[in-house]
Amino acid sequence: MLERLVRRLAGSVLLWDILVTLVALRGAASVRLWLIYGNEISRTQALLPWQLYGVVTCVWTTVFLLLVPQRSLFMNTLLEAIGRLVAAVALSVLVFAGVLYLSFRNVSRLQFLYFAGIDIICLLTFHLLVRFAIRFRVQYAKQQRTLIVGSGVQAQLLVRELDRRPWVGMRIVGYTSDEPIDNENLPILGSINDTARIVAEHAIDEVIFVTQQHEQVMHLSLQLVQLPVMLHMVPTILDLTFARTPVETLGGIPVISLRESALTEPQRLLKQLFDKLASALLLVLVSPLMLLIALAIKLESPGPVFFFQERIGEHGKRFRMIKFRSMYADAEQRWQEVMQRDEYGKLQHKRNDDPRVTNIGRRLRRTSLDELPQLFNVLRGEMSLVGPRPEMPYIAREYEPWQWQRFRIPPGMTGWWQVNGRADKLMHLHTEDDLYYIQNYSFWLDLKILWMTVRVVLKGAGAF
Repeated sequence: MLERLVRRLAGSVLLWDILVTLVALRGAASVRLWLIYGNEISRTQALLPWQLYGVVTCVWTTVFLLLVPQRSLFMNTLLEAIGRLVAAVALSVLVFAGVLYLSFRNVSRLQFLYFAGIDIICLLTFHLLVRFAIRFRVQYAKQQRTLIVGSGVQAQLLVRELDRRPWVGMRIVGYTSDEPIDNENLPILGSINDTARIVAEHAIDEVIFVTQQHEQVMHLSLQLVQLPVMLHMVPTILDLTFARTPVETLGGIPVISLRESALTEPQRLLKQLFDKLASALLLVLVSPLMLLIALAIKLESPGPVFFFQERIGEHGKRFRMIKFRSMYADAEQRWQEVMQRDEYGKLQHKRNDDPRVTNIGRRLRRTSLDELPQLFNVLRGEMSLVGPRPEMPYIAREYEPWQWQRFRIPPGMTGWWQVNGRADKLMHLHTEDDLYYIQNYSFWLDLKILWMTVRVVLKGAGAF
C-alpha cells in the first residue's frame, strides 16, 4: 500500500499546509489594499497583529490533525480528497471567525473573506500538485513486491484492480495457494503453509490474505511477524463489523491491515512534527559540543568518530543507527568477551566492566552523550525522540511472538524503560516497559519521559 509513504510525507504536507495558510493570511492584507472595494483602510489597519498568526497556526494545526486531509490526499479518490480539504479549511475558518468576534473585532471583513478564499485556492493547488507528483513517482519508482495468499474470485479481482492502478506501488509477484489458479501471468509459488519461506526467498514487501481460514491466517501472521513485511487481509462482512483498524479499498475491495501502527493518524502526525522540529533545533544547539566530542574520540584512539550498527525499527524494518564511537575499533570482533546469558537463558550483551569501552567512551555512556548523533536518525524518520528500544537483530531473533508488538511504533532515543531503570534492568524485561508505553501512549507521556530523561542523565544512573 501507500501506507508507509503516507506516514513519511503526511507530517511534511501538514507543515507546508500551515506555512501556505500563514502566507495566505499575509497576502490577504495586500489584496485588501490593492482591490478597491469597501471602505478605504490604511496599511496599519490591514496588517494583522502577530497574535493572530499564532491563533491561525494553532487552529489550522488542530483541525487538520483531526480531519487529516493530508491522508486523503494520498489514499482517497480525488473527489474525497478535495472534499476533506474543503471541510478542514471551512471548519478552521469558522473557528477563526469566532476567535475574531471575541477578540480582534476591528479586522476587516473583506480581508477575512479574501484570506479564506486565497487559502482554499492555494491549498487546493498545492494538494493537487503533491497528489499527482507522488502518484507519478510511485508509479515509476521501485514497486512493492506483493504476494497474494489464497485463491478464488476475490483474489483474481484484487490482482486485476492492482494491475489497473500502478500508482498504488504494488507489483504482484505470485500466489501461495492450495488450489489451482487460472492465471497464466502469475505463478503459484507454493502452498499456503509455505508462505513464510516464500516471503523470505522472494524478498516480499507486502502480503495480502485472500482466505477465510482465520486460524490459518493467525498462524501465518505469527510466522511472518519476524520478517519486515506488511500484512493485509481482504475481510469478510463479520471482519468489517469488528475491524479496529482503518479499512482501505482497492477497486471497491475492502482491505484491512494486520500490522497497523499503534498510533492514530493525529498522534503520528503530531509526534512526527515534534520529532522533526525538536531534532533539527537540538542539532543546531549541540553541534559545538558534538565537534568537541568528535575531536576527543579521535585523539584517544584510532578509528572512526561515528559507530554505525544495524537495528530493527518500526514493523521490523532494519536501519543503521548512528552513535559516537565509545569502544575500541575492534570491539565487534571481541563481542564474545562480554556476551553471556542470564539465569533465564536470555542473551545479555552489556556489562559494567566492558573491557572494550574507551575512557572517553565510558564518560560519554555515563552521560548518554554518545547517543547525540541519533538525532540524525530522528530527522530522517528512522527513529523518534521517545519510543521503544531500537533492538539488535540477533537479540530480536530470540523474541517470542508477543515481544514483536514493541515494533508497532518507531524506536526512540529514550523511552519508558530508560527512565525506569535504564541499563540496570535485564534486556528482555525492557519489552514489558515498551508495551506499557505503547498501550498508554500520549504526546504528554512523551513530554514527561523527555523531562524524566534529563533528570536521569544528570544523575548518570544505570548507564554503561
